[in-house]
Amino acid sequence: MRSARLAADIYVGVRDALGTSRDRTRAFAACALLLMGISLLATAALADGYLHRGMETGADLPVVVQPTGGDPATNVDLTLFPEDERPTVAKALRESGFVYVRQPFSWRAIEPRQGEFTWAPYDAIVAEFDRQNIILIAVARDAPDWARGDAAPDAVDAAPRDPAAFGQFVAALTSRYKDKMPFVQLWEAPNDPAHWGSKAASAEDFLPLLAAGFNAANAGSPTTKVILPELAIAPLQSGARTDLAFLTALYEMDADDFFDVMAVRLEGGATSPDDRRVSADRVNFSRAILFRDLMIREGDQATAVWATSYGWPTSSIISPDDQASFVAQGIDRSRREWPWMGLMIHTAFVAEDGGQKASYAMVNSDGRATPLYYRLTDEEMLDLTEVANTGFTPTDAGSVTYEGNWRDQHLEGRTFKTISQTQSTATITFRGTGLIAFLRFGPESGNVRVTLDGEPIAGGAGRDGLAWDLRAFQTIDLPLTLVSDVDDAVHRLTITLVSEGQITLGGLVVVRDAPFVWPVELLAVAAVITLALATRSMLYLVAMRSGQLQGRTGLDLWPQLPQLPDWRPSRRL
Repeated sequence: MRSARLAADIYVGVRDALGTSRDRTRAFAACALLLMGISLLATAALADGYLHRGMETGADLPVVVQPTGGDPATNVDLTLFPEDERPTVAKALRESGFVYVRQPFSWRAIEPRQGEFTWAPYDAIVAEFDRQNIILIAVARDAPDWARGDAAPDAVDAAPRDPAAFGQFVAALTSRYKDKMPFVQLWEAPNDPAHWGSKAASAEDFLPLLAAGFNAANAGSPTTKVILPELAIAPLQSGARTDLAFLTALYEMDADDFFDVMAVRLEGGATSPDDRRVSADRVNFSRAILFRDLMIREGDQATAVWATSYGWPTSSIISPDDQASFVAQGIDRSRREWPWMGLMIHTAFVAEDGGQKASYAMVNSDGRATPLYYRLTDEEMLDLTEVANTGFTPTDAGSVTYEGNWRDQHLEGRTFKTISQTQSTATITFRGTGLIAFLRFGPESGNVRVTLDGEPIAGGAGRDGLAWDLRAFQTIDLPLTLVSDVDDAVHRLTITLVSEGQITLGGLVVVRDAPFVWPVELLAVAAVITLALATRSMLYLVAMRSGQLQGRTGLDLWPQLPQLPDWRPSRRL
């Protein structure tokens, strides 16, 4: 009743304001249409930002070349276990399906006195990981007392007085282990005063340490990739910068010259991975998009991003079952939407007694496995690692299989596969709407055939038009679109060498068109139509007022309602 009365009051108010003026009515209608069109357009923009921010097809140039596949990864510090238990833990990791392990390497423990190295405990750890075919991600940290600058006694870590001393340690570390240490991360959370002698570090303070470590790592092992240290999200100490502010300052000093992989501490907070709100002061899964946005603004969009600590803590809001579900859903969302995100390394495999990471752990301190462990190691999750997802897939990923004696070629920082034996095949299982292959064209290249889910894809060469001719006058590696606009589902594509010559594969890119586009398109079309009508009404009004058009006269804009005659039924006698 109140709503009807309010609507009537509004109607009467508008009618009284406009009176019987046609110009006022047209102006009012045009303004109403204009406001409606702007509102629809703003709603379309907001919907597009909420649904698609950070989402990329995978084919956007430059392509983010990930140095690894998407195999399971976790954080473990084997030095916290008794020596006789370390082989058992490493074996358990591999049997559970973990391929990558992020392991701290304590400078303090390895070089307690300057120039005197104690390698034995870490030699055993590296050898055990190598025995289990686990790929090592080393974290160089913990300055020894002799190298520390001024620091509070209770500081977890402190910067060295001379960055060159840290560089010498990194050079010794990478040269000792070389290929067994393909990745090294330089320091831990330098924006957190606890890791910088209880002082609030600036990007200017940290850059010399990063540069010294990067140059030393390349000198010790040219093939080792350097990872930027992950940053504390929002340190509590006064004067400490947030992760995004610290990273922005690093970019302003061209620090991107001193790392190969960006690192992000990615915490889910208290919401599910479906929370698509993005804000610098919001701790949720979508916050990773802000790092990607920053990298694009700084022209560093070709650099891969890794979540070197990833997960949800259990709490009164997040149950262990919720934790397991959220971690798995987050990995799935990343694989579908974020081709720039590579490894997602879970925060903790085993809970440390009293440690801050205990609520993230997959295995409790008493050895009991959590629902998270069972979820990440179940058959469904492990099978998904054998499927390539949106973005670049290296040739040695688990989703790519080969028949024939393919040889490795290490060029441009990645591995190429090549073969000259006819009928040799490379097969990729992928989930997406298209696939691009980096193939070598040249005088020595041959013809290939391509099949998708067993059906041949025409390439235009050969008698039947089904071959793809890779021959060219000069040798060049080019991206070649093999399929596009297929259903967003799991597919199996095979490339077969069918003529004399060679086939050289430098990687593949899975393309996935953005979903949920139709609501945005519908709102945008409605906005365009509404704005067109508003423009038409305004132009018509201007033309009328200027005398360019003659309107109809005598039109009653607010006609009176018809009056019923005074009629009453006759009274019965």
